[in-house]
Amino acid sequence: MFGFNIWRVTGHSMSPAIPDGSYVVATRWFRLSMLRPGQRVILNHDTHGQMIKTIEFIDRTGTVWCRGENPLSLSVAQIGPVNKAQILGRVLLVIPCHSSTGSARA
Repeated sequence: MFGFNIWRVTGHSMSPAIPDGSYVVATRWFRLSMLRPGQRVILNHDTHGQMIKTIEFIDRTGTVWCRGENPLSLSVAQIGPVNKAQILGRVLLVIPCHSSTGSARA
């Protein structure tokens, strides 16, 4: 709606920054050229499905490399390269919640 989506987070890979059961508000209206390391994005990963991750770096070819926030999360190498076309949105707001159900894996 209006270019914004609300996602419910499941999993602990982004905690403590985004606790399991939290909600995030993301926008799909962003310029891919404006993505920067440290921003959180929702991506559609070929193997792991929809995930919320933090951009670690963007290489000189424009490929995005992401990580989780939790030490037990997938590493940058395990996630692998992410094509900008796989990025569904940029997280604008985190609404912490302590419930453990949801639909977007962290």
